[in-house]
Amino acid sequence: MTHDLWVPSGSRISVRDRVLTMRSKAMFEGLDDDGLLLLAEHGQSHLYRDGEVIAVEGEPARQVYLIEQGEIVVSHAGKWLTTRQAGDAYGGLPVLAREPSMLAVAKGDTRTLQIPGPAFEAALIENFSLLRNTLKQLGGSVLKQRGNLPADPDRPRTFVEGPYYEEPRTLVERLIQLRQQPFGRMNLDALVDMARGMIDKRFPANVRLWSIGEPSTHALNIDYGMVRCTGPDGRQVSIGRGFTLGVLDVWSRSRVYDVHTETPVIAYRIEFESFLALLEKHPEVGLELLRGFARDLLASHRAP
Repeated sequence: MTHDLWVPSGSRISVRDRVLTMRSKAMFEGLDDDGLLLLAEHGQSHLYRDGEVIAVEGEPARQVYLIEQGEIVVSHAGKWLTTRQAGDAYGGLPVLAREPSMLAVAKGDTRTLQIPGPAFEAALIENFSLLRNTLKQLGGSVLKQRGNLPADPDRPRTFVEGPYYEEPRTLVERLIQLRQQPFGRMNLDALVDMARGMIDKRFPANVRLWSIGEPSTHALNIDYGMVRCTGPDGRQVSIGRGFTLGVLDVWSRSRVYDVHTETPVIAYRIEFESFLALLEKHPEVGLELLRGFARDLLASHRAP
């Protein structure tokens, strides 16, 4: 049983107070007033008593829960996963990934601001500040889960160099190549904008592309060759054709792993500011990125 504490159709003061409360939470740092207002207007406040089930495991995820007071204990198949505290959120990952919820139970009297999943996704599309803030948070979580590397060294993927070529790709050839990569989910207009903004770059073998701590100003889409990425703890992964390097750490504005070429490399440089402009013009691209981040994080949580 839940207990309504706030009715969105009530006074404007309630919405204003909700915005003021959210502004004080770290998870909303950098979010503009319009983004805060969107969440406040769509949300409903509920109080759960200690031990009450907030989300049932295996059922469709329908809500995003912003925790205002208390804690939410999250588990899967009887295994504790995490405890989310005041200022945190639960439900965003399964909503974005369109996967079933995990078990979420209140620890102590817990007050949440609950936002319906469709309203949350609509807010992401409508407000770029909210989209960028969410990308930064989930991108940072994915990086942390991978040990500050572009791919998980404990679950390595197999990459190939691909075919070498001398002449630069034409715009049409770039589009065909992008269609065969994860970018293939983007609409054609977004793909054309991305392909036009890419800068052809070539690097010899055994050179450094960037080091930990350097400014993160761009990403590199690898079209040919292999690179070696080394994290702060010394763990390494090798990345090859079809992978876009630097997308995750670009949100932190500083590099979190070293990159050296193992072979000659042909890549396309994507400037961070150009990428932000692309996301602002085509917010559905950012939403698809979030879905991918959410699936990666859920797969990690549910792994045995």
